[in-house]
Amino acid sequence: MKMTKLLLLISLISMNTIFAQRNTENDTDVPTLTKHNESVVTLGKTASFQSKVLNKTIPLSIHLPANYDSSKETYPVMYMLGSNYRARFAMLASTLDYMGENRQIPEMILIGIDIPEGNSILLPTRENQDTTIPDGYIDFFETELIPNINNTYRTAPYKVLFGASNSGFFTIYTLLNKPHLFNSYLASSPSLAVIPEAIQQKIKSGPLKNFAENRFLHIIYSDDEGLTNYVSEFSSVLTSHKPKNFTYKVDELVNQGHVPAMDFTQFLLALYPDFNPIENLDTLDKVTQHFDKLSKRYGYKIKPPISIILNLGIDAIRSKNLDVAEEVFQYSLEVLPEAKESYVGMGIVRRDQGQLEKAKTLFEKALTIDPGYTAAKRQLQRLESRMSEEQ
Repeated sequence: MKMTKLLLLISLISMNTIFAQRNTENDTDVPTLTKHNESVVTLGKTASFQSKVLNKTIPLSIHLPANYDSSKETYPVMYMLGSNYRARFAMLASTLDYMGENRQIPEMILIGIDIPEGNSILLPTRENQDTTIPDGYIDFFETELIPNINNTYRTAPYKVLFGASNSGFFTIYTLLNKPHLFNSYLASSPSLAVIPEAIQQKIKSGPLKNFAENRFLHIIYSDDEGLTNYVSEFSSVLTSHKPKNFTYKVDELVNQGHVPAMDFTQFLLALYPDFNPIENLDTLDKVTQHFDKLSKRYGYKIKPPISIILNLGIDAIRSKNLDVAEEVFQYSLEVLPEAKESYVGMGIVRRDQGQLEKAKTLFEKALTIDPGYTAAKRQLQRLESRMSEEQ
């Protein structure tokens, strides 16, 4: 009897649930989900390159900074081998965007090079240590891909090569054979067990040994993937024979597996340790000196982010120090003439100096750069109301 009542109760609950679901589906007052076709984020576009050197078509993935089309700036380029790992390419692209927007690093162009046959072709053959294929890819970079990217996009003279696992070996192999080709080399879990004696000999007598320009190599791997002894031996030889202007860093992570997921963020923080400095850049001289130092280190002109200049100028305006504010925004107009914030900042300075017509022209200039710029619209409306009242 009890079992019969229990089954009846379950049946009634099920019927009520179905009835409630049907009522919800037919109730037009209940909010419904509307799906759209637009992507939430866009992380790049695909392209291809017909290589004469490699005698095949190379698929590419290309990601540009968010403000690339609206600016006239040049950008350093990150080349990533093995972009056919779509999740990996997406992670690198989004990390570059996030850290660039937060001023931890400069904004960068990302070029992913797909290798349909797999990254293992970048290794010398185990049988006779034949390096024909990796040498061919170095030639492809040097004579075809890099010149083409430089001609197609606004690139700064700073290039980074990133590779993981077998392509991480290729990253190091490229450094030891053509150190001039890239400025920085980032290798995640590189396959250093491949021809270690040949690598050691290349370190001792190859072109890197007497290379005079600044170069940077960073290796990251995990302690649970069997690379510790190989990396230690490589590091020992490299440290003994590296040139003066060569910076080498190695990080062994704990229990992170092959090609650790956190490697790329650590690479970028090590590559740009003080791009966004801890010390307070509270004067224009401090700002320019800091970024002049960075420009010298990286070999190309690095301009201060507009946010740093804007904060400096606004602080001067709030302190009623209009001479300092004018100097800050005049500098901003000279080095970042396409930045709408520069014109609004100088417009506020001119307004507070009583030069209303000049202020109006500056606000209007900001709106020609970005017609939807709310700050410029608001300042212009207030100024026009003031000018109307004073007539």
